[in-house]
Order: sequence, then structure tokens, then C-alpha cells
Amino acid sequence: MKKIIGIFVAIAVIIISIYLLLQLSVPASELREPVITAETGETSEEWLGIFLQGQRIGYSFSKVTRTNEGLTVESITEMVLLMMNQERSLSTHLYAHTDIDYTLKDFIMEIKTPDHPSKLEGVINGNKLILTLYSRGTPQTQEIILSEKPYFPEAIEEVIRKKELNPGEEIVIPYFDPTTQSSTNARIKMIGKEMVDVQGKEVTAMRIEIEYMGIQSFLWLDDDFRLVKESSPAMGLEMIPLNREQALAEIEPADVFDLLSFFAVRLDRPITNMDSLRSITLTLKNISTDDLDIEDDFQKIINTQPLTLQIDRAQLNSLADITLPILEHNEYLKPSVYIQCADPQIIAKAKELSRGSSDAKTTVARLVHGVYSYLRKNPTASLPSAIDVLQTREGDCNEHAILFAALARALGIPTKVYVGLVNLDGSAYFYHAWCAVWLGKWVPVDPTFDQFPANLAHLKLKEGEIAEQAKVLKVVGNLKIDLISTIPE
Repeated sequence: MKKIIGIFVAIAVIIISIYLLLQLSVPASELREPVITAETGETSEEWLGIFLQGQRIGYSFSKVTRTNEGLTVESITEMVLLMMNQERSLSTHLYAHTDIDYTLKDFIMEIKTPDHPSKLEGVINGNKLILTLYSRGTPQTQEIILSEKPYFPEAIEEVIRKKELNPGEEIVIPYFDPTTQSSTNARIKMIGKEMVDVQGKEVTAMRIEIEYMGIQSFLWLDDDFRLVKESSPAMGLEMIPLNREQALAEIEPADVFDLLSFFAVRLDRPITNMDSLRSITLTLKNISTDDLDIEDDFQKIINTQPLTLQIDRAQLNSLADITLPILEHNEYLKPSVYIQCADPQIIAKAKELSRGSSDAKTTVARLVHGVYSYLRKNPTASLPSAIDVLQTREGDCNEHAILFAALARALGIPTKVYVGLVNLDGSAYFYHAWCAVWLGKWVPVDPTFDQFPANLAHLKLKEGEIAEQAKVLKVVGNLKIDLISTIPE
């Protein structure tokens, strides 16, 4: 599972703003050769090709140095993807240290996109993981309490070697993925030796099954515990060792993977007059509800065989009048690394947009329209933070949702981030992010489209920030949606 989860999230950052690419052009970016730092000790390097549905979309480079104090790791990932004949690129650069037992000690990760670079630092201090995000030079720190010191992707082969697992044995280890900033357990099971196809060639290797964040992936290692292949069947993502020249070879425009075609969930029967509907019923196929957040105040499961949802439009006139600040659900009033609602700049902008209103519904309406009007609609492959978005004044649905959440929380409105699908033209669903605010019920709002409440085109799959997007991606490529019925206003 060396990088699969991080690749999932990187792809999510790109596909989550597909709708903008129907109109906007983004300049292409070439794959770059990594900078290899010097280090003393026993060093190994690894070049991997990243393949999606059999097509190469980029490369990953790792350099691991083993010393008496642990591992020093440098890792670079570059990807280029196509949407509506327009190329998009994203790169990550990770530098990390482990202790002698291969548990994570510290790391620095940079995510590089045109005009939107970000840097995240993490340090283990006792039972705490201290994360610091640098956005436009402004640091934002968050502490995560750990039950155990975690391992991380680049050390996974060393962990497997150290544990000396026999076929059929499995272990559960604490695990941290820097790209998602998520810390939970990973289950590792040794399957045993088998023949595996690596680009048309049969190779004998040890198969290891790994499950993390609800996503299953497989490693095949040779007798020296070197990677032969890594795969995640959920979306046809594979990583395969290549030599340096193969990994860095330019991807020809005709061979760039078309994400729009792959990730669109198309309907056999289109939905018409979406804005005039009061309720809609859908059937979802090829999806497990495990670790998803399907139900809420306006989206209900009415049948499980097959999975059938009824989505109702929020009726604002049925909600009680509430005066700010709202004291319920205070966990959704707190700042995070990306939702910096306690920052003076965010507080000042929230007060400006609210224009002194203390009525919750009036304030939400002003914030939704304010964020919609304030941001240029520009597709941005980044991990957004509210402060960065406030200063750059541009972005896609991720940026709109993060900035809105920060502004609303700053005024005492409990706010969640939703991740799921949106139907843009009635005929297909695309991956999207929006918000929900607590007004006696969790009411969906979409500042990207200036909707309060959000219309019935929205199908929520998960609640949370960027870490949750990987969990949504496990349904891609397989999900089918059928329209059952609609009820007009």
C-alpha cells in the first residue's frame, strides 16, 4: 500500500472539480525529473510507473536510506491527466524520517500545483502528532492524539520483512498517510507466493493484502522484499517498477488518461427540471455503504435490496428562526488545519459578508452568495486551506466549500463539508464537494453554485475534509445510478 491511498487522494483533488473543466482551460505541465538529495548510509532507489485502467498517468520515485537511527525517505510523485481534452498536473514531494523500528518520526510534504503550492510538516512528540500547514506563509498547527506511534507508506516493506509473516497470518498496525493526514489502523495479511501478471509477464512473488480506510490494495514482493507490483482493484490503479528512463518518458497527448469519461456516472433516463423538484428517488448499484455517510436529515435509505435513496429538498420556511451564535454541535465550530475559522482574516471577512446579521438563515444566505461572488471559478488541483483561498480568490468546489465552512464557523454556525456527486445537466453525475449547516437540521448548501438550500442534484456519500475523499473513490468506476421517480414542488 506504499502510495496507493495518497494517489487516490491526489486523483480526487483533480476529479472533484471536473465540472469547471467543461468551460475553462488549464495549461499542460511536463513531468519533471526529481531532485535527489545526498545522504550517508545504505541507500536504495525505486522508480514506479503509475497506471490507471492500464494507462500510464505518471510516475513515483522513492529514495530510502537506512542508518543506525532508522530510515530517511524522499518520495516524489508526478501525474498528468486529461479532462475534456485539457491536461492537468499534480506533484507531491515528501521527505521523512523514521525511528529504528520504522515508525514515523517526522516529515515534510509539499504539494505543487501552478500558483497553489502548499507545505505540510509533521512531528511525533510523545503521543502527539503535531501537524503544521503553511498556507501563503501563514502556519496553522493541529495536534492529533495517537494511541501508538504509526508507520507510514514508504516503510511498509520493512515492516513486512521485520514481522516475518507466514502465509495466512495477519497483523494490524497503526498507520499514518501524510497525503490524507489520516491516522488509523491498517490490516496486513500474508497470502503467500503466486504468479502475478506484470505488464504481460508472469512473475512469481509474495502476495500481501492490505486494508486501510476501507480501501483494499495488494502488494507483490520478491524474495528480497522489493516491490513487484501494487494494485487497488477498486479503481484499476496499479504501480509497477520501471527503470528511470521509462518512468520519466513523456506521456504523449493521445495517451493521456481521460478522467471525465471514466468518472462520470451516467443515467439511462435523465432528470429534468431539477430546480423545480421537491423529492427524488434513486437506486445505487455496485456500492457498499460501509464507511460511507449515506443518510442525513434530507437523504434517507428507503430500501437496501437494491440500495434505494429518497432525497428531499430542504424547506427553509419550515425551519425555526435561530439567533447566532449556535451553541449545538460545537465540534463543527472548531478550526482545523484547512478550516482556519479562528484566524483574524477569516473572522473579518465573515463579518463583512454577513453585514451584521444575527439571524442564522439570513447569515447563511449571505455567506453562500458572498463566497460564490468572491471566488473566480478556476479549477485548482490543490489541497485547499481557507486562508489560501481567501487570498487567491479562486478555486473549484473544494475551495468554495473550505472557505464557506471557515466563514460560517467563524460566525458560530456549525458547518460540515460534504463529498459526493452532483448532477450537472440531468444526464450524468460528477464528483463534487459542498457543505451543510446546522439550522435545527443539517441543511445542505452549495456556495459553488450559489444554492441555499442545495438542490436535489446533490448525492452525498461522505462527510469530512480531504481525507474522506479517498473513501468516496472506492466506488468509482463501478457505481451505477438509476432514476426511479421524482416529485415536483
